[in-house]
Amino acid sequence: MRFIIWFGALLPIVYALIRFSVEIQPEWIRESFIFIEQFVPFTLTKFPTDPLKFSTDLSGDSAFWLLALTLTFTPVRVFLKLNLIRYRRLAGLFSFFYALMHALLFIGIDQEFNVHGVIHEAVTKPFIAFGMGAFIIMLTMALTSTKKLFGLFHSWHKMVYIAAVLIVVHYLMSHKTVTWDNLSMAGVLIFLLVLRLIKR
Repeated sequence: MRFIIWFGALLPIVYALIRFSVEIQPEWIRESFIFIEQFVPFTLTKFPTDPLKFSTDLSGDSAFWLLALTLTFTPVRVFLKLNLIRYRRLAGLFSFFYALMHALLFIGIDQEFNVHGVIHEAVTKPFIAFGMGAFIIMLTMALTSTKKLFGLFHSWHKMVYIAAVLIVVHYLMSHKTVTWDNLSMAGVLIFLLVLRLIKR
C-alpha cells in the first residue's frame, strides 16, 4: 500500500515533467505519447500554453485528491473493516506537499513574494482567503504529524474537517463558471467528509 501511495502521489510530478520537456523529447517518445493519448484523458504531447496556470492547477488538484484519499481511511476501516490508518499520515503529507507547491506558485511566482500583493489578493478575492485558511490548517497538521507531537496535538487534527470545507469553497469559487465536473469533484470531498464524521 505504501508503494501505491508513493507511486500515485508522484504521478503528477512525472506528468508535469513530460509536459515541460515535450520540446526536447526524442521522436520515438513523442510517438509513444501520441499512442497513449488515445487511451488516457491527459495531454502528453503539448507544452502548457500557460505554464503557471498549468502548474498551479495541477498542484492544487493533486493536493485535493490526496486529501480526499486521507479521508477515505476511516470510512474504509468502519464500513469495510480494513485498517489502513497507518498510511493516512503518508497520504496527508503528500497532500500538504502539493498544497505547499500550490501556495508557493501563487506567493512566489504570481505575486513575487510581495506581501502587500498577497494580502490585497486575499482581501479582494475571497477564494484566495479560503485557500490560505485551508493551507494554514494543513501546515499545522503537517508540523504536528510526528508520533510524539501527534499525541500532544491529536485534537488539532480534527480541523481537517474545516480545511476540507474551505478547500471545497476555494475550489468552486476559483472557477469563473462552475461545471458539472467541478461540482462532482467537490461532491466527492464532501461525501467523504460526511462519511469521516460518522461515528462508529
